[in-house]
Amino acid sequence: MEFRKTLKYVGLSVGLLTAVATASYGRPTQVVSSDGVIVTRRDAMAIRYSEGQNSWVDMSGTRLAPDLTGKAEVKRQQGRTRVKLEMKNFGNPQGLGPFYTTYVLWAISPEGHADNLGEMPFKSNPNIEVTTSLQTFALIITAEPYSAVKLPSPVVVAENQMRPGTKGVPEATKIQYRGDTGTFYTVSTDEPSMAADYNTPLVVLGARRAVEVAKHAGARKYDEEDLHKAEIKLAVLEQTWPDSHKAEEKLGGLAREIMQLSEHAREVSVDRENQARLEAERRAARGAIADSRSEAEQSRSDAAQAQAQAAEAQSQAAQAQDEAARAKQETERARERVQEAQTEADKAKANEELARDQAEQSRIEADRARSDKEAAEQQLYLSLSAILETKKEARGLVVSLSDVLFDFNKATLKPGARERLSKLAGILIAYPGPYRLEIDGFTDSVGTEEYNLKLSQDRAGTVQSYLTEAGVHSDRIGQVKGMGKMMPVATNDTAEGRQMNRRVEIVISDLMPSPNPTGQQ
Repeated sequence: MEFRKTLKYVGLSVGLLTAVATASYGRPTQVVSSDGVIVTRRDAMAIRYSEGQNSWVDMSGTRLAPDLTGKAEVKRQQGRTRVKLEMKNFGNPQGLGPFYTTYVLWAISPEGHADNLGEMPFKSNPNIEVTTSLQTFALIITAEPYSAVKLPSPVVVAENQMRPGTKGVPEATKIQYRGDTGTFYTVSTDEPSMAADYNTPLVVLGARRAVEVAKHAGARKYDEEDLHKAEIKLAVLEQTWPDSHKAEEKLGGLAREIMQLSEHAREVSVDRENQARLEAERRAARGAIADSRSEAEQSRSDAAQAQAQAAEAQSQAAQAQDEAARAKQETERARERVQEAQTEADKAKANEELARDQAEQSRIEADRARSDKEAAEQQLYLSLSAILETKKEARGLVVSLSDVLFDFNKATLKPGARERLSKLAGILIAYPGPYRLEIDGFTDSVGTEEYNLKLSQDRAGTVQSYLTEAGVHSDRIGQVKGMGKMMPVATNDTAEGRQMNRRVEIVISDLMPSPNPTGQQ
């Protein structure tokens, strides 16, 4: 049967995805759209496996496949984890919907990293042996449009469960993972609904799905070469399989080559489309920087108004200076009295009065300086706290950017982060006194020390580059350091603690109000 149905490359609404997920899974599940992918939250058991020990876990079917059962033998050794999986009672994936042609086994880390461990052979009682670099993970099986997918669908048919005697430590019972968009699973509204196809071999259906997904991801525009190769091979496959006995076995290699080409074309297309989107966001960010500079001008205007108020304060300061002058006169008179004293006792009393007057004058001047510094620092603290998490510490004001403001495992700022940094730059540009910035990047303890140091250094450098581009003078910025997993602010034993540890801190120190009335840096 010729494949004429097409997928429409449009995003699914949150309500539709939630409804699909709730109907499919036995446990409550929320699926929401985030940055062009699907973020799935559901109950799942992530297990930390001990080095050098064999362990067993059960695999249980979800509401989609209640009869599906199995078990997995897991062993962690020399930095790799081996999984031997045996399953029973697999059904045809077409029974779940016309877009599903296969089942894929995944390892999901507590942080949401998804590792495609391999395609489940389609037979009643399949078994598979695979390895992963992860030590702590949940095992799940999903239905997919083709086997070469890089991110899991929301359609989970089985997941691991601890059994008596399992040698492992539960890491988390609630897990969040990033799955691919729902665009694999929708039909164009202007064409008849696609029906399940039980006549065409599943491996051929998977090749068709892969090519269609690549097309709707924009491969015709972004990766014409790989898409054209995949289409030529698909045409050969379509002509060959009806005349081939045991098409699944004989044509599986060609079909999977088509899937790999199509998936590469899809990845390239998504990446280049994202680059185009990021460039558009950069242009918007430059506009935001211009706006922030306008805000800085407004801040300077506000500063001028504040200076008018300061004039009143200066008047009061003048009165204080008059008092200081009078105190000085009294000091001079006391000094004269010391000189005029005729006895040792008179001289001692006059010296005591002189020391008391000098101490009072020093106290008045110190109180005035401390009051000015505290007022300037408090005003800056209130302005910063309105846009980012800010703390007062002994080393200065500490502004914190969490890792949710960066792309996953990258140093690229998200739009929300750029907007907040633009406002931060506007506040710093308008600040009338001297200050010093130190930018420190931090990670959690997951991963190698070399990788964590580089990622934290790259994120700190990204923040430095953005602030200088926004108009903050480079001579205001001191050290820019990647601290890696050093100085955690929470435990690294939980996903919540690790997320708190992944951050960039901007330390603002050496704050003093400036006598410069223009407020220029």
